[in-house]
Amino acid sequence: MEVIRICVNAKSKARPRYRVNVSSLVWNLSLLESQFHVTLTTTQITDIFWGYFITFCQERGMKSSSIRTMCNQLRSILNWAVKYNASVSPTYLDIKMPRVFNQKIALTADEVSRVAYFDIDRFYAKRRVDYRETMHRVRDMFVLSCNLFQRHSDMVRIDETCFERNIFSITQQKTGNRAVVNIDVYSIDAKTTYRILEKYNYKPPYTASIGNYNRYLHELMKDIGFVDEVRLEDRVDGKLVITVVPKWKLISSHTARRTAITINVLRGHNIHALKRCSGHTDLRVFDEYVRDE
Repeated sequence: MEVIRICVNAKSKARPRYRVNVSSLVWNLSLLESQFHVTLTTTQITDIFWGYFITFCQERGMKSSSIRTMCNQLRSILNWAVKYNASVSPTYLDIKMPRVFNQKIALTADEVSRVAYFDIDRFYAKRRVDYRETMHRVRDMFVLSCNLFQRHSDMVRIDETCFERNIFSITQQKTGNRAVVNIDVYSIDAKTTYRILEKYNYKPPYTASIGNYNRYLHELMKDIGFVDEVRLEDRVDGKLVITVVPKWKLISSHTARRTAITINVLRGHNIHALKRCSGHTDLRVFDEYVRDE
């Protein structure tokens, strides 16, 4: 679709990662065009299209959460096109996306400490030096994220200007909200936080793409021993779907943010103070990060 190319080029100037974020949407729309021998235009995105597209993605084995993300992205692109007077179908907003509830996990303080003190050099003694260095950085990035509350997109932007003595602050890329963290009060382990910051001269330990980061993080968590089976009860389109997966598969970059919030809530810290740490303005969204596992 030509409008997607134009939108991606325009938005990528301000948000370089936007092109990567919508790559799955672009790929699946291309597959759809190829399978049905059509060239999609904005006027063809109708209420009927959504049904075909969602079914197409489901038949390819995609998760409901991924389908929802792509539908939201495409709807956002069409909204952008409308602002610039593109022709669209009057029913392009009539979409019934698959409803899904995904359980998320948070780590305990002891588990974060277990990650922080995992002996990378000893465990990976037979691996290449550059691999060990990567694992050092991935481990430190995750632990630092657990202590600073931030998304990966903000963690890769930190530098010495974000710190004034024990206060960390940053304007979040996703929302534009200002997050402020008193490291001595709200870090899971302040000494570990300062040690990692000094090790990397107050810069992010790992700056590669979030995809690479999560891939290495999964490997690391599996090797550390987070292999306990976790029972997940997800509600998809009103149906209860039960799956059992090893814990390491559920740990990603965003687990760190959820872990920071959960541990501090359980420690009894003031909710409004923690919202300032995480940068949340909506209490309902904040509450979704708290896990009692």
